[in-house]
Amino acid sequence: MKNKITLIVLIAGLGASLLFFGCSSTKAASDEAVAALEQRVSELDKTFNVDARKYVSVYFELSDAYKSRGEDNKAYEAATKGLRLDSLNMDMQCRAAEYEVANANYDLAYPRLAAILEKSDDKKLVALAQSLMDKIPQSYKDAAVNLFVTPMYEKTLLVVFFPGVEDVYKTAITQRIQQEYKLTVITQELDIEESKKNIRDSYSDFLSETLENLILGNSPEALANTLAYLGIAFDDLEDNETKEFFVKNVFLNSGYTEADWEQLKAQYEMQYDANELIVQVLDNCTTESDCLGILAVTGKDIYSGSPNNNFLFGLSSENVSVMSVNRFIKGETDKVLAAKRAIMQAFSSTGYIIGIPRCSTPLCARAYPNSLDEQDMKNDVLCPSCVQSINEVYASLK
Repeated sequence: MKNKITLIVLIAGLGASLLFFGCSSTKAASDEAVAALEQRVSELDKTFNVDARKYVSVYFELSDAYKSRGEDNKAYEAATKGLRLDSLNMDMQCRAAEYEVANANYDLAYPRLAAILEKSDDKKLVALAQSLMDKIPQSYKDAAVNLFVTPMYEKTLLVVFFPGVEDVYKTAITQRIQQEYKLTVITQELDIEESKKNIRDSYSDFLSETLENLILGNSPEALANTLAYLGIAFDDLEDNETKEFFVKNVFLNSGYTEADWEQLKAQYEMQYDANELIVQVLDNCTTESDCLGILAVTGKDIYSGSPNNNFLFGLSSENVSVMSVNRFIKGETDKVLAAKRAIMQAFSSTGYIIGIPRCSTPLCARAYPNSLDEQDMKNDVLCPSCVQSINEVYASLK
């Protein structure tokens, strides 16, 4: 009997990574430590949300450092920057709210504290949030609950759909944007397929990356034994079909099932460069003077054009955004849930188009999600802070 495969499996994307945030130190951070963190944050500010999220702890570490030095203004700014990438960090939400309450910015503090009281299981944190909530005048709480977007139906938003987007999602997106943003939504069906310029085969990339990890992570002897067991030569691994055969067999012989493999494989498909789709929309759509911008919706998987980026829910450039419903509906039989996901991304993209700030409020539809799990935790409505920002933009347009 042939020996069982003994290669160590290094399959990308199977495990979840954990971030641990440092607590505030009673010892003041040194000038050198602060300068190093400031430099890292400056670099992260220039990157995509997806890439910056991997290192979001740097923002919170900088906030801790500023806090240890008594620089509360800077600690607040660093914390809110981080919360725009990870709104579910309730400790930092509480820090931001504490600063806002102290400075009578109750409209910002209220939705943060409400989310902590609703979602956090940390009794100490909940007690602190409640004590801060008690400091907010009742009139502000009532105003936050009753706050609404001032209608701006004289302005329009053009929502265009690439071929293949189901009607149920078209209807949900357009109706809810008009309902929540109080804009007139105009729709257009594009009769062109998505641009294949800079298209990426993410499945082939996955196979190549996994194969490289297996080669680097195992001894030549273990690799040779495995190849012999499977009846293939090392040079055969240049072929994509053989590469898949090899990776799949290592995967299955490590305790996973055929169903596990199919689930893993389903994550990877052809991906379209979102930047190229934005260019394509600009080349094929015209707008009137009352139009605030264009939201394009595709059913294809999209990425940023960078080889380091896995996928995107959406991408914006000035007053044009493109969003994908692909990840929201793939393998999802519950169309209500899939539509809710798409609606929240549409809210986020529309916010970018009209120019309101990125949201750092937990549970808001516009809070940045790093995964479907985080997307599903949110509410499909705008928080009071976003509503106020929309009203300020609309007031400037009159």
